[in-house]
Amino acid sequence: MSEDGGSAERIVLLGTDYVYPRTTNKILRSYLNGKGISDEDIMENYTPFGHSDWQSIVADVKAFASAGKKTAVVSTINGDANVPFYKELANQGIKAEDIPVVAFSVGEEELAGIDTAPLVGHLAAWNYFQSVESDANTAFIEKWHAFIGDESRVTNDPMEATYIGFNMWKQAVEQAGTTDVDAVRQAMYGQEVANLTGGTAVMNTNHHLSKPVLIGEVQDDGQFDIVWETEGTVVGDAWSDFLPESAKLTADWTYPWVCGNCEKPMY
Repeated sequence: MSEDGGSAERIVLLGTDYVYPRTTNKILRSYLNGKGISDEDIMENYTPFGHSDWQSIVADVKAFASAGKKTAVVSTINGDANVPFYKELANQGIKAEDIPVVAFSVGEEELAGIDTAPLVGHLAAWNYFQSVESDANTAFIEKWHAFIGDESRVTNDPMEATYIGFNMWKQAVEQAGTTDVDAVRQAMYGQEVANLTGGTAVMNTNHHLSKPVLIGEVQDDGQFDIVWETEGTVVGDAWSDFLPESAKLTADWTYPWVCGNCEKPMY
């Protein structure tokens, strides 16, 4: 949606049929409408977990993109369904320069099982990529390869999220002096853990982390070239400002005001 020309005018929203893709696409549709893209120029489709027959859906995407307007795909397809999806993109000759795909749920692990040469240029948005250059990431990759006994095995964003989460929990337990859930939850707020991108992840009182956002471009070796990133970390928001019913809500789990969906104070 850049302002310097070349923006997509038609958007395809492809997702796995569960709450995350449906909520994400509800937010995206509202955002796109606000940018002047009408519902007629938005195609939305959901498939079950593990879906493998993508031939007709990808053909529908090609047909939708044939209207003469620049078209892009936002994918919230999850898990192993990504492998046949990307294979079918290659089979039907969909290249990034024609119909770019930006994925929110595909990473190095999924791409490791396919030939990515025809997929070069498609995008993914994450908080971490294996290709990040930092001392912490280099050390993590070395430890992972030593543990798994296979230097061809990749890392990915969910692994970094687990690394951060476990270390935060450990620090909170040590601070609270107990594993009691309520005590540990209160100790979690403000916890800081070095992430693998060279910065620091912070736990906020809305139960969301502050983390960097990266966009990577698929390479022919199955890795991602980072083409854009935020200057620093982004505070995770519990509620979207793009949906009227949630724009008025806030989350603050600090004691004694413990609320995940209260209306924002009018001051």
